[in-house]
Amino acid sequence: MVALMLTLAALAIWLYQDAERRQMNSPLAWVGLLLLAGPLALALYWARRPLYAGEYRIGGSVWVMTRVFVLALSVWMLMFSAVLAVWLSDIMPGPVLVGLMLSIGLLFGGGWALVAAVLLLAAWLLRDHRRAEVGPTHAALAGLALPRPGDGLLRIILLAGLLAVFIFTEPAHPAWVDAVEWQQMPDRMML
Repeated sequence: MVALMLTLAALAIWLYQDAERRQMNSPLAWVGLLLLAGPLALALYWARRPLYAGEYRIGGSVWVMTRVFVLALSVWMLMFSAVLAVWLSDIMPGPVLVGLMLSIGLLFGGGWALVAAVLLLAAWLLRDHRRAEVGPTHAALAGLALPRPGDGLLRIILLAGLLAVFIFTEPAHPAWVDAVEWQQMPDRMML
């Protein structure tokens, strides 16, 4: 969980700095929304943020929001799956863990792929083919150069968060696992 919290904190810092650089009215409100709504807030922010010169958005708000929401939620689910795998690795043998994670991955991953495909198809059908926003879309950003770290930093944050799951998430188990005397369990069953 530490890795997920660190990733969320890094994402919140990035969003605050990006909103402030783009001279949005309330960067702190966007951070609060991110902490409350997660991927949905990130999708809304991506569709509404002002653009620098050289940046563009094509397809309208519905298309942009849906695309970013599906991507952000997919990354978030991948991180939660990694935390679950690390947590379960301490209490399950390797082959059982691999089988369980593959089963869960096929079940939920397949379901999510279907939901994501339907969402993206619906958004693609609803997108405005003629709508293209080309920066600068905010008068204060006119003449300013695109920031160097910019959106590439977002990719680094998400990849570092996934890596941090395996570095900072130590295999741990709930207290009740220690309370049960597993070695004596077969003897108790043989009454």
